[in-house]
Amino acid sequence: MNSAPVSILQNTAEPYHSNFFIRHPRTVTVLVFLLLSTLAVAMLWQERAKYIESQRYQLLQTLTNYASELEGVVNSGVVALDSIRSELVLNPHIDLNSLDARVALLLHNYPHFRHIAVAPDLVIRYVYPLPGNEAIIGVDYRNIPNQLAAIEKTLALSKPVVAGPVNLLQGGSGLVVRVPVLLADQSVWGVIAAIVPLERLLERVRLTGLQQNYYVGLSGRDGEDNATQLFWGDEQLLTMDQVKADIKLPVGRWQLHAAPKENTAWLVGSLQWMTPLILTIIVILCCALLLLLRMAREREEALYTIAFQATYDPLTNLPNRVVFTEQLSRMIKQAQSSQTSLSLMCIDLDEFKQVNESLGHVVGDKLLRAVAERLKLLVSEQDLLARLGGDEFVIVTQLSSAPEQTELMADRLVQALAKPVQVGEKSLAVSASIGIAMYPHDGMSHSDLLKHADRAMYAAKQIGRNTYHFYDAAMQKEADRFVHLHNEIMSGIALQQFFLVYQPIYDVNAGAFNKCEALVRWQHPERGLISPLEFISVAERTGAIRPLGQWILQQALLDMQRFEQEGLAVQMSINRSSQEFNVHHVADEWLQMIAQAGVDCRALIFEITESLFMDRISVQQNNILKLHQQGLQLAIDDFGTGYSALNYLSRYPVNLIKIDKSFVTDVAVADKAKSLAAVLINMAKVLDVQVVAEGVETKAQLQVLTELGCDFIQGYYFSKPLRSDDLIAFIKQATA
Repeated sequence: MNSAPVSILQNTAEPYHSNFFIRHPRTVTVLVFLLLSTLAVAMLWQERAKYIESQRYQLLQTLTNYASELEGVVNSGVVALDSIRSELVLNPHIDLNSLDARVALLLHNYPHFRHIAVAPDLVIRYVYPLPGNEAIIGVDYRNIPNQLAAIEKTLALSKPVVAGPVNLLQGGSGLVVRVPVLLADQSVWGVIAAIVPLERLLERVRLTGLQQNYYVGLSGRDGEDNATQLFWGDEQLLTMDQVKADIKLPVGRWQLHAAPKENTAWLVGSLQWMTPLILTIIVILCCALLLLLRMAREREEALYTIAFQATYDPLTNLPNRVVFTEQLSRMIKQAQSSQTSLSLMCIDLDEFKQVNESLGHVVGDKLLRAVAERLKLLVSEQDLLARLGGDEFVIVTQLSSAPEQTELMADRLVQALAKPVQVGEKSLAVSASIGIAMYPHDGMSHSDLLKHADRAMYAAKQIGRNTYHFYDAAMQKEADRFVHLHNEIMSGIALQQFFLVYQPIYDVNAGAFNKCEALVRWQHPERGLISPLEFISVAERTGAIRPLGQWILQQALLDMQRFEQEGLAVQMSINRSSQEFNVHHVADEWLQMIAQAGVDCRALIFEITESLFMDRISVQQNNILKLHQQGLQLAIDDFGTGYSALNYLSRYPVNLIKIDKSFVTDVAVADKAKSLAAVLINMAKVLDVQVVAEGVETKAQLQVLTELGCDFIQGYYFSKPLRSDDLIAFIKQATA
């Protein structure tokens, strides 16, 4: 084969999702959340900017109102002074003291002026009110350089000028409103000056009240447009984002500045409800998106799991029987076209059932996974490795050289699997039996190859396990015989071809026949009488032993009823297969049959083999204990032939042991046989278990066994197995 036909089969497939969104639902949700959050922040930021701009506009409107009022107050004072200027122009030689009444009226109507001074020829000659201002009478402005410059500016412009604020000679600070007085010939008569206290002016327009919530200031000293310093207010305004409003003066201007004292909060105006609403919507949308993506992911994972479980073994991640069959058929077609060979090796772990029963299924599963990993290391990429179920694995490999390479590979597998496997803290010794079938020699189809490899595997187990065996044609004949015999057994049960015979058992101590063993016989319509040695083993391997054992129990109970009617107090011994105990609650079913037949459980003995105790399967043990609790006795059949461990006799409810015929045959002529029989009998006595000797055919055997203390004797010396009528007659005659 040029390429691996099943390369994907040696690795665990990972779930595949169709797109990035389903593969990474959390990442997608986070990205969407960040995107929506960014858009929301941008929108909220824009909304906040609009709100701040609207607040600035409202503040500008407020400042404009204050500026307009302040501008009106200042200009109204200039207008008031201009009326005095007009009178002086018309009458330059007027007695200045005659102005008192007019000036008094002006101060009454315009109370912002502290006092008004008139300086003809730039020398102060008149002040109103005079009290408190006497010191400035006669002051020549030409001797005050800083004020002379302002007066010269006023005269040069021929316009009223608002200067200041300045420190007043009378104390405090204020604005100086100067109005030039020019005669008709444009000659300078003098100047009129009025002092306006700054605090009084600001109180007039309630500008100080604005300082409760805002930083407020005025700039433009002496009406300079480029002034950068405040002449009144909070200096920190110059470093803040502020709103400005112009105040026009007769010459120049002032600027009214304002800025909020508190920083604008993040959540202002409609943002206070928009922000949590938008955040809630984003969270809901993202949660819904995450839920939808997870549902889509779970759906795809469920579909993948269904597909995976349909094709792969979930325990070992190896291909299952379905994929194995498909791939094997493909490999057969490729081998057929390339005229090459294939070898199929069926691998079954030895005594795996004991691992499950003694250590639990969890340890058993770990062992299977460990074996699967070990097998993966032993096969190539071109080989097909699968698990068919239970502890059964299969390997298919293509042969590019002589068939001997299959034998080498099988030997390597046996040796590798025989090495201890570390499962957690336990080191488990496990071996394997391998059956091998070759294509095209042993089969042309996948079903034939698998069937033949499976039969070869059972042959490997029969010859001692921990080995391998190639398929041969004789196995097919044996298998066909088994199938045919199994069908005939099932048909024979339905057609009532089976019958029971009973061999009486002699009670040495009582000197009477008070027991018998029920033995099944098969009267075949064509082959005649068939020995149990021929069909019992087949029935046990094919599962027919269960319906056959059910019929035996039913017939034995019917005959037991008849024995009681005939007045015979006989305890009946019935053979039971260990497979019959593997069914849950089968003991309840048997007890119900016994109760319906009206038979006392104490009148029955179930003969079982030693393996039933050695397997220690919980289902079997539960059934055994339940039968014993109801008074039914248990006997170990063929004792000493199956296992060497005898300690189970002290742990389990055993009433009798039946010494196998092989120990009895030479008991009268061979000292070793006699000694061995003595050991078995004495051991049973110590454990308070009665002994039945089978296969006694001579008086010498009877005498030796009696001397050794054997409790019961069974064999042809007394009687061969008898039909029920003959047994009744035999026991009655023996009793008489």
